[in-house]
Amino acid sequence: MRSLDCSTPTRRSVLIGAALGALPLLPRRARAAEWPTRPVKFVVPFAAGGTTDILARVVAAKVSEEFGQQFIVENKVGAGGNIAADYVAKSEPDGYTFIVGTPGTHAINQFVFKTMTYDQVRDIAPVIVIARVPNLCSVSNALPVKSVAELIAYAKAKPGELFYGTPGLGSTAHLSTELFKSMTGVEMTHVPYKGSAPALTDLIAGRVHVMIDNLPAAQPFAEAGQIRPLAVSTTMRWPLLPEIPTIAEAGVPGYEAASWFTVGAPAKAPKEIIGRLNASVDRFLKTEDGIARLRKLGAEPAGGSPEDMQAYVLAETEKWGKVAKFAGIRPE
Repeated sequence: MRSLDCSTPTRRSVLIGAALGALPLLPRRARAAEWPTRPVKFVVPFAAGGTTDILARVVAAKVSEEFGQQFIVENKVGAGGNIAADYVAKSEPDGYTFIVGTPGTHAINQFVFKTMTYDQVRDIAPVIVIARVPNLCSVSNALPVKSVAELIAYAKAKPGELFYGTPGLGSTAHLSTELFKSMTGVEMTHVPYKGSAPALTDLIAGRVHVMIDNLPAAQPFAEAGQIRPLAVSTTMRWPLLPEIPTIAEAGVPGYEAASWFTVGAPAKAPKEIIGRLNASVDRFLKTEDGIARLRKLGAEPAGGSPEDMQAYVLAETEKWGKVAKFAGIRPE
């Protein structure tokens, strides 16, 4: 009689083993297929009414409609977005808590804050880039310049005498202006404010001379003639302001900067759920309605895969890290 070699698995044992190994996946996939069965949170790192909050609510309303379940926007303000990001990073990774992230939460804050309680790569899984928002380079009406080239010439003639306002240290407006300085060789003095509104108020009054701030915040004052718009910061002209050149074509070749807004999840959130949310948001961003609604808000729809978001965030982190070093920003 042939002895049984227990070291060699039989076909039956292999099949049984494979089936048993797949068992843990079945409930997870079933949950993902049924998701969402209760309200989902979109955590926004800033106060209601800002660009991040408005975009989050537009997307939340659309996915609520598609999935037949409520997506709720929850504002968790503080520490440049770190409080919200830390909260999501440490939330249960069950597909019911997401963050609507920004360059601050995903790239810049690590260069500004000495203590970070989360790692934006390790602790937050990418879902999708919702949109990119151009910055608008504007000057006080009191400043005798009408183009980017004239601004550069004027600033070089008066090194250090021009003041530029921003919504705060480490903001995209701050680093966008430092990028401008690094590429043009001009010297301007930074005046940080607590938000765009007070900075723009002082730009209108002439107490600061230059701002490169988010288009949605600056555009109403430009349209009202209270400040003078010179250029947009993205590589393409803004479709709703076609007469305004880009900074690159107006005298700073290669210049490009934008704010951006993303959806992220706790690192171990089910990939199946991430995939379903990604597909839903991506479809919306490619519709005529989605494009029109976001552009009306001053945002250019993005979309793409989670891998696209990861690659974009890593490239932006490298870029702004170099700018932060040039600006001499030290984590505090």
